[in-house]
Amino acid sequence: MKHSALTWVKPTIDESLKQTRQALEQFVENPSDTAPLQQCVVWLHEIYGALNVLELQTAGLLVQDVELTIKSLLAGKIDNNESTYDILMRSLIQLPNYLDHLAIVQRDMPLALLPLLNELRTLRKQTPLVANSLFTPDLTVEVPQLKSVSLPDDKLKEYLHKMRVAYQKGLVTLIKNPKQPVEGLKFIYTVMQRLQQATGTAPVSKVWWITEGILEALLQKGLDTNNAILNLLKQLDVVIKQIVEHGNTALRAAPPKALLTNLLYFAAHAHSKGKQITEVKKVFKLEDYFPPESTLATARLVFSGPDIELMKIVVTLLKDDFARVEETLDIFNRADNPNVTELSPLVSLLRDMANTLGLLGLMAQRQSMLVQSSLILEISEGRKSPELATLLELANALLKINSALDILAVQGVHARQRLQQSPDTEFSDTPQFRIILGVVVDEAKTELAQVIQPLVTFIDSSTKDEALLEVPSRLKQVEGCLSILSHHRAAKLLSICNKYIEKTFIREAVVPAEEKLKALADVLISLELYLDTLAGNPMDGKNILDITEKRLSIVLANR
Repeated sequence: MKHSALTWVKPTIDESLKQTRQALEQFVENPSDTAPLQQCVVWLHEIYGALNVLELQTAGLLVQDVELTIKSLLAGKIDNNESTYDILMRSLIQLPNYLDHLAIVQRDMPLALLPLLNELRTLRKQTPLVANSLFTPDLTVEVPQLKSVSLPDDKLKEYLHKMRVAYQKGLVTLIKNPKQPVEGLKFIYTVMQRLQQATGTAPVSKVWWITEGILEALLQKGLDTNNAILNLLKQLDVVIKQIVEHGNTALRAAPPKALLTNLLYFAAHAHSKGKQITEVKKVFKLEDYFPPESTLATARLVFSGPDIELMKIVVTLLKDDFARVEETLDIFNRADNPNVTELSPLVSLLRDMANTLGLLGLMAQRQSMLVQSSLILEISEGRKSPELATLLELANALLKINSALDILAVQGVHARQRLQQSPDTEFSDTPQFRIILGVVVDEAKTELAQVIQPLVTFIDSSTKDEALLEVPSRLKQVEGCLSILSHHRAAKLLSICNKYIEKTFIREAVVPAEEKLKALADVLISLELYLDTLAGNPMDGKNILDITEKRLSIVLANR
């Protein structure tokens, strides 16, 4: 849920980044005054601390590199020139976009930031990072479907000794015949399966499970048997030896992080589609770390675009132009004897607006705007009659483009793909609907936010206060908002959650077990995220409700 937790602190981070950008701009205008640059370092250090707590390593690394680069600039170690400012400003623009991506899409993509990170490092004359340096998989992930096993020390050591002998035999066979590896790989594969059976749910079983996937990929030609993989397999012998010597004590120890990370690195690069390697990739979400180059290119384009705040500024300027177009057309339509030449100024204005739409990545809307510009040119030159049907068609096209800008102002660059796939906006995407919906969602989120503190207070003190007694009515208000908007499944889940809170916290005055409290917190966070989807964030609402339902089942479980 670290990406979900980001939404709680992101407004504060966004504000700090905004101030950092403004301070950098002040320094660029007056390089003799370093005070704004020194303040940048303070804000960036605070942002890094927040991202570090959330375990968002790549975003944290970018913030840290920007901070170090500014410190180097202050110390006179790097050139104080336009190129340096450009890299720093691009970093401060890409970072909020990257955080938007994490909060909205909830998928990390570290390699998309690699070129920018290396530009910052090059400024400081540091060695560039390589792809695997950004490979930081979650090693705490639990391996599925392992059965618990408990063997006495003597039997465990004896069995592991036999398995080690078998493993070494397979490894020697593989090393002697790397060009004909099948026999050795099959031997080791069998040993991995037997080791899993012997060690059960012990932490080290994760090593055998991942290695099984790699061996499957090697057998299916999804990986090459190279020296790096052979060295990893040699390290496994050391792990087996530890269990042979120390028995169950060794089973309680966590496996070496470097070994697990390196095994997962090779698993991520496997091209085969076998059942085991596919499961390894899925469980550890390895596709996020090494996506196709086309996906990376698209992500970099999104991250390099303006963030939502800057997007709103551009959209506001375009809205002013739309108002001028609308006013000119309105005067033309109301005139008793309209002069078509009065429409001539709109031709260049619409072309300029089309170019701006192109810069924003709205290519379908740009093309539509150019069509309208050509239409007005034909009318102004007398080549086309300004009939009512023609003018209505023109107004309808401009209204759709205007509605697309409203969506862009809410979702930022993350709306581009959707707007290109469906350039015609529906009534639910019009400005009037968005404004009404925004008000309803904001009120619902406010009510939901008011619920959390009374619950925390009760958990800490077991004392019921007036704020706690108001929780059911507040949640009922949110439930009503969801029902009005026809989001009945979300309303039902919230209703069930509300009944649990009223029964447990208010009537029974009981503090639930820690597992249930964590699950309840996840339910409330998920429902807040679902409200965000109604406000425009393009997250998967169904997936959020699926997660909510699973976490709610833990809250309601009788144990």
